[in-house]
Amino acid sequence: MKDWAVAHASSLGLNPARIDVKSIWNPGGLTNQSYRVSDGNTTRHMKLAPPRKADRLKRWASVSSELAERYHAPRLIAEIKDEIIPGYTYGLVFEFIKAKPLSEAADPGPVALQVLELLQQLQQDERIREILAEEAAAPSYADAFNEEYMERLTEDMEGIRTAKESLDFVTEQDLDGFDREVEVLRQLASDSPAFQHIAKDVVHNDIHWDNILVEETGRFWIIDWDDLSAAGDAAMDYSVLLWTLHESAEWPKWQEQAMELAGMGTGGITDRLEFYFRAKLLDDVIDVLADYVEVDGVPEWMEKTRQRAKAIHLRSYPEYIRRYGSLAERP
Repeated sequence: MKDWAVAHASSLGLNPARIDVKSIWNPGGLTNQSYRVSDGNTTRHMKLAPPRKADRLKRWASVSSELAERYHAPRLIAEIKDEIIPGYTYGLVFEFIKAKPLSEAADPGPVALQVLELLQQLQQDERIREILAEEAAAPSYADAFNEEYMERLTEDMEGIRTAKESLDFVTEQDLDGFDREVEVLRQLASDSPAFQHIAKDVVHNDIHWDNILVEETGRFWIIDWDDLSAAGDAAMDYSVLLWTLHESAEWPKWQEQAMELAGMGTGGITDRLEFYFRAKLLDDVIDVLADYVEVDGVPEWMEKTRQRAKAIHLRSYPEYIRRYGSLAERP
């Protein structure tokens, strides 16, 4: 990694004699690898992907200038087309943003509101939709919901069952319940009239608060555009951004703001938001277990990732049952 950075120091804007490379912990994205490359004065953020994830980074790169210009995304410095480390055939290098995630902000409300307004603008961005023309055959909102949550959770469950022996705090009965719940949500979305509209919203698809970085001045940045789609659901972005707020006393205000911004172009968005909130909580039950078993191949981050994953699971599982009933009672 360092050898590559030294060889390409000029295009990266770095001093080749002083380059240092450090791995970055990203517990929610273990498939890709992230690194911080610095010469002491200038720092870059490097993200590498295996072949099955490379197309997502390439899609990001194709609209990087639009995202940086209009949506507070970091500026793209370079594409990586070399296999720097085994199994990672493509990557991107961005300017490094020295800022804290919105989740650590003392007063996140003003920035969250600005991001909410940006998402509304993004959803209708014809230029980005045109560049991502390969997604022109738009699916239904039900298809988008299944792709973003149900298919991923199904894949997660396959990996979890393969490495079940490492999950001593999860029973076979729990896993059966998780499988059933994924199918319940899949069927509910497929049957709901609110999900039968055409999905043609341009969406970030992963706009949680750790992907929004805020500087001390209040300036903010939106990162991790890997899941950008021109055939998505505005309700997905709203639900992830507003997840932290939807159980708070301020939720009615935020819900009203989201509905006002959504307008008439995303019919049934209130109903879909509730589905997405439910799926988000189920994701916190299941997806972190996938992180728990997948980190076995990344020993330097194993303990930290597993502690985080177990804590989130043990907090979210009883909360899901409290809201939606015991998974054991599902037909």
